[in-house]
Amino acid sequence: MMSSAKKDISATLPTVLASNNLVMTAKVFDWRKRKSWLASIRHYAGHVLTAEIREHLALARPKCWSDDLSWLPDSHDAVPEFVAALTGYYTHFKGFHGCRPLKLSSYYERGLIGQDSDALSNVFREIFADVPKENVESAINKFAERRDRERGKMWLVGSDAHLINDCGHYLIQGSEFLMALAANLSPANGEDYRFRLRNYGVPTVLEIDIPVELVPAEQHVEVAKMLLSEWGQLATRNHLGFGDIPPCYVVRSDIPRECIRGHYHPERIIDPHSGHRPYLNRLRTCDVCG
Repeated sequence: MMSSAKKDISATLPTVLASNNLVMTAKVFDWRKRKSWLASIRHYAGHVLTAEIREHLALARPKCWSDDLSWLPDSHDAVPEFVAALTGYYTHFKGFHGCRPLKLSSYYERGLIGQDSDALSNVFREIFADVPKENVESAINKFAERRDRERGKMWLVGSDAHLINDCGHYLIQGSEFLMALAANLSPANGEDYRFRLRNYGVPTVLEIDIPVELVPAEQHVEVAKMLLSEWGQLATRNHLGFGDIPPCYVVRSDIPRECIRGHYHPERIIDPHSGHRPYLNRLRTCDVCG
């Protein structure tokens, strides 16, 4: 599935690049480029992951899990030192955001704005204006706590292939908040109201270089643990084979437009709301790419 997805992704290009430039000294951590970031570890963290540690791991050959770093000698000290080295070396984390915008130009003009649940609730009211008002307001009121909790947040993942193959509903139907509201409407005539969202906007993958300082510290640690696990598996030659799940970045502040590196509209998206069947996207252009 993954190899065919990559073929499909490349077939959807060319990517429309943003008209901006990151500073020339930028170093971007890109989860998709495993060989590159594994090779870079020795440059910025050789003082943490020493030759002695590599020799110890090669002999002991422990299972180098990311959620249990007891295999790493002196992990209580090594992990924070590695996190500091990682975030001191890289200036940005590569992330991908799946969406279904009505106007993509707003992203290039304003950047990525954190979730505005009140504005989304108003969009929900417009889309479902034919549904009894009390049902619409009841669905909105159910999510009052979530509306406040998620205000200002946005979600990105480290791989566009993962976004298309495993999280395709964000491209096919857009906002998860809108999907949740639609799912809580009482269905009429068997209609799945989430599917109505497919009539608005264009399925889009946005490529973003997220400044390291905008990613919360606890996520720095999670990324570091994933890298340490991959490095440990290489050092021990003991591959765990538990899949290639990329990092997830939950950013709690707006991302400047200068960080948008481009976008594209995939032709084929796996649809988790339709039995994981392929969704063929007929909307291959937007207001930016013509």
